[in-house]
Amino acid sequence: MTDRKAPRNPHGLFVIEGDCQRPQAFGPLDLGEVHPNYQVNDLSTVDERLSGKGVRLRKLIDVVGPGYGTAWLTIESLNGFRACLPLAEIARTGIVVYEKGGKPLGVEDGGPARLIVPYLPGEASDVKALSRLMITREPTQAPAGTARKAGARS
Repeated sequence: MTDRKAPRNPHGLFVIEGDCQRPQAFGPLDLGEVHPNYQVNDLSTVDERLSGKGVRLRKLIDVVGPGYGTAWLTIESLNGFRACLPLAEIARTGIVVYEKGGKPLGVEDGGPARLIVPYLPGEASDVKALSRLMITREPTQAPAGTARKAGARS
């Protein structure tokens, strides 16, 4: 299977692409339409320091259909942060936050989309301004000088 790029969507919050069957751009309406079993309606139930609404990353990964043998997920943000982590670990616990107070997640809260990975040590546990997730078979390396702190939770 070859790497495929998601169609660019001017209303999309972020894209999931790479070695997958159905690369896709996800916007706020897409995330809100995900089955209720995969919604996290109150993030404080996951971490008392958080508020807002999100969707479980494992469902979004299932939607794009990762290729056979894929094992890595590269996370990129609009502010230049980039990290490559094991796909199974991140997909199992990751949550994409897209709403706070009944409104789309604002830039001041890490929006328009924010990836939270509870219990993951390091700066990739909270990636603000999520822009792209790339599924691969092999780990990718961040170009020198692009990894930046994702910021503290709020």
